[in-house]
Amino acid sequence: MFDKLFDLPAHPLLIHAPIVLLPIAAIATLVLAVKPAWRARASWWMVGALFVTVALLFGAKESGEALIEAYDRVNGAGAVDISKHQDLAETTFLMTLAWFAVFGLLTVLERVQRVRVGVLETVASNMMARQAVAAVAVVLGILATIWLIRTGHEGARSVWGPRVDILFPEG
Repeated sequence: MFDKLFDLPAHPLLIHAPIVLLPIAAIATLVLAVKPAWRARASWWMVGALFVTVALLFGAKESGEALIEAYDRVNGAGAVDISKHQDLAETTFLMTLAWFAVFGLLTVLERVQRVRVGVLETVASNMMARQAVAAVAVVLGILATIWLIRTGHEGARSVWGPRVDILFPEG
């Protein structure tokens, strides 16, 4: 399903949008965490942007699995070891999914606080609780960005081999 776009392998095409969106979303999350007044206006846009990022990461992850299956059919199973890349990609996806959930919770809590109805009113009215949730969202955004970079580096290493290490040496 996610193997081709425009008759090209979908993985390299799908991954470029999250590579751009995820760090921008992390910066926006940080800004919105320290500016609650801005968060009141932009939080639903941020939730939408994180949803799109999660969807694109899911598509990239699925298309990557399809790409390696096709590669294995042509070159033999295990011709290239991408297990570390796959593990990092899975962690990046899960962190971004958690980030989306936490920021969504923050948005709902703040909406409940503004409306002042329902069971969540006590939690929502506690500014410290909302700031703690915002801080968790910031940490998840930063970690997801770091893991995305690590995932991309491992993916490049698996495709390009030692040439990547010459350009971007570790340590």
